[in-house]
Amino acid sequence: MLPWYLLTNLGTLKEAVATFKCRSGIEAMFKDCKTGGYNLEKSHASTERLKTLILLIAFAYSCATL
Repeated sequence: MLPWYLLTNLGTLKEAVATFKCRSGIEAMFKDCKTGGYNLEKSHASTERLKTLILLIAFAYSCATL
């Protein structure tokens, strides 16, 4: 297994690892919303419909990850 090198301005290694874990989860969620199955960008929805789609995606994503 190859080591990871995190370059950061955070004070401790513990803070850097915790922040990187959060960022990794957020980036995975964005990928899922864009091209990973939800295809939110291709919906071309109105503002109200987009809000509803995002709510449904949040619910589906929560169910899938829990």
